[in-house]
Amino acid sequence: MLCETIDLYAWAKLPRKGAKAGYLKTYRHEQTGGLAPRVRPAMLVIAGGGYAFVSPREAEPVAMEYFHAGFDAFVLDYDVAPVHYPAQLLEAGMAMLYLRRHAEELAIEKIAAIGFSAGGHLCGCLALLWDDPALKAAFGEDCACIRPDCAVLAYPVVSADERVWHGGSFTNFCGDAVPPAQYSLEQRARPDAAPCFIWTAAEDDCVPAENSLRLFTALHRAGASAELHIFEHGWHGVSMCTEETNDDMPPFMAHVGHWVGLSIEFLRGHGCVCRRA
Repeated sequence: MLCETIDLYAWAKLPRKGAKAGYLKTYRHEQTGGLAPRVRPAMLVIAGGGYAFVSPREAEPVAMEYFHAGFDAFVLDYDVAPVHYPAQLLEAGMAMLYLRRHAEELAIEKIAAIGFSAGGHLCGCLALLWDDPALKAAFGEDCACIRPDCAVLAYPVVSADERVWHGGSFTNFCGDAVPPAQYSLEQRARPDAAPCFIWTAAEDDCVPAENSLRLFTALHRAGASAELHIFEHGWHGVSMCTEETNDDMPPFMAHVGHWVGLSIEFLRGHGCVCRRA
């Protein structure tokens, strides 16, 4: 496995302006001697944590799962409160641009992204708002390359509607810089959004399942490609639904864990496959 850490600010030659994170950790396959070189799909992993911290349970364990499914995986370490918009969005955008610009030397082509909870919101911003004013100001027309080829959104923070929102995530993301309504993802659905695989649990009492339902409905009405799974049981933050990422493993967790295989099938259906070079 090829592992390294990239300082995205140094790579992009952007000033940090108080940012402390903005690093990309790689989990890449080595080419196997005696076999034709492989070109692999890539997965950018964005953990959750309410934009207050970055959950380790939704970082490396996720990268390993997709690595074993044939993806080269890349984990984003992004800034959280008291650092606010646009730092998180710029860091996610830099990660996508790094992968695009180095795709040939990394031997990757289709680039997907996965986000959990608040990380799902940030991933959703990439899928829907790749031409956000902050991204345009930083990267110009290159911001079009920030849109992932597919997105997996796990129990995502979506709506700024106070009846269903996760208020802390919006407060930590927006600060005083931008209004939460501007980053309410169901209000920003568009036909050219990245294909989205969305999943959550009906029992989630932290980020209500209606967030996912609203986003799916909005994407469907806009004519974008989207798939939604709402599992009957489960709680917020279950990550991979394994003992590696949970202390409590009731019998229903095995069923919820099917989201992983379903997401991989969805991604492969949209061209995220390993091929011979």
